[in-house]
Amino acid sequence: MRKFILVWLALGCLFTGCKPNQEEEMRSKDWSFKPEAMLQLIATTTDTLKELQVELADTDYSIQLGMMYREELTEDQGMLFVFEEDTPQFFYMKNTEVPLDIIYITANKRVDSYSLNAQPKDETLLKSKGAAKYVLEVKAGMVEQWGLKEGDLVDWNKNN
Repeated sequence: MRKFILVWLALGCLFTGCKPNQEEEMRSKDWSFKPEAMLQLIATTTDTLKELQVELADTDYSIQLGMMYREELTEDQGMLFVFEEDTPQFFYMKNTEVPLDIIYITANKRVDSYSLNAQPKDETLLKSKGAAKYVLEVKAGMVEQWGLKEGDLVDWNKNN
């Protein structure tokens, strides 16, 4: 009986104590920016407000991961989320290290709404006003700096 208990204790320690820390493992990965497309923000007056390099989040995994664990984002970078359906979108900042502006974009590539200055690690749900098929995350403060407005056009082309 004593050996049986010792074996179970050893197995318990093996399966719980030696389990790798998933949070540490995720933080240790290379999360450097990987530009996959060029995106233009175009005012309703047809003036280009800004051109950005964006990384695409277009798979279930990349959408769930988003900007988590990233430690920096420059003014000319962003992450574009591409969803299958045009529905109200909800975002939060769990495990996100940098403050962001979150821009919700309709299926016809018009700015629906935005959430400004979303704070790191805040799990408050940030919701689009209407349906959005795309969401663009950029460095906090950029929406105001660029003068982006609801109804402005967002367009992009994948890099070759």
